Amino acid sequence: MAHHILHILTHGVSLGRDRGHLICRAPKQDEAASDRRMPLEDLRAVVIAARGVTLTSSAMAGILENEGIILHCGERYQPIGVTAPLPRTVDPKTMENQARRLASLNQRVWNRLLRGKTRNQRGVLADRKIPCAYLDRALTAPKIDESNCARQYWRLYFPSIGWNGSRRDRHCENPPNQMLNYGYAVLCALCHRSLVIHGLLPQIGVGHCPSYRGDPLVYDVMEPYRPFVDWMLAYFMAQRDTSMESWCRFVGRSLKELRTRRGPIAIKLMDAIDHTARSLGDCYRQLSADPLWVPDLGVDLAT
Repeated sequence: MAHHILHILTHGVSLGRDRGHLICRAPKQDEAASDRRMPLEDLRAVVIAARGVTLTSSAMAGILENEGIILHCGERYQPIGVTAPLPRTVDPKTMENQARRLASLNQRVWNRLLRGKTRNQRGVLADRKIPCAYLDRALTAPKIDESNCARQYWRLYFPSIGWNGSRRDRHCENPPNQMLNYGYAVLCALCHRSLVIHGLLPQIGVGHCPSYRGDPLVYDVMEPYRPFVDWMLAYFMAQRDTSMESWCRFVGRSLKELRTRRGPIAIKLMDAIDHTARSLGDCYRQLSADPLWVPDLGVDLAT
């Protein structure tokens, strides 16, 4: 099955449902445009990044019934909310152990997630032929110092993509930070979806603290995947068209096509997120951090 992320970038379109398909109808004033169809079972996410989009209740139900998620964006492609399937209990022991918030287990899981993130940040820099002795040393330490690793990473990353900044700030409106915000938001929606369908509670995290309008476990699971978005942006910035709309399309295409290695096989990045969520559920069921699987950007990255 070919899974897709559908980006809605045309203002005034309407989304409906017909015989197992999502129907995207052009604005009434555009009489020459034809309807576009996509099987609902192929959709992992629908990203609405346009104004005046009409979404019927039937279309919304079809997306959610097929375990898809809807990401809503406001002005300047800024994500403002998600519509997700209802939480479910896949295994009672998994849910109960997650709810117990076992400090020792959560700390081990969190350290593995951060180690995966740091390893993949090093992979991004290595792909750009940039050595970073600090990240090398950090990966040999028993505990990852996330803030200092991030500081060293962004100091090298931003100049490598042609930007004169040296720090990551999600509130900045410069193009690279805005683009990273958008890419991370789409990634966040995919992680949210995977956690829900594998019976985990997004509101109970292992490293991030609960916050207003936040889902800490989603942010936790995202960590080792964030460098994949950084890698995408590095390649995107070398293209001729670096507009925000072009970036939105690039993100959707890349998340669909990129692969990472899991054992002897290369799997799609969207499927890798599912594997991470499933393995996290195994951690809670077995009360061990050993089952946790995170992707390795440095081992294999193919389209």
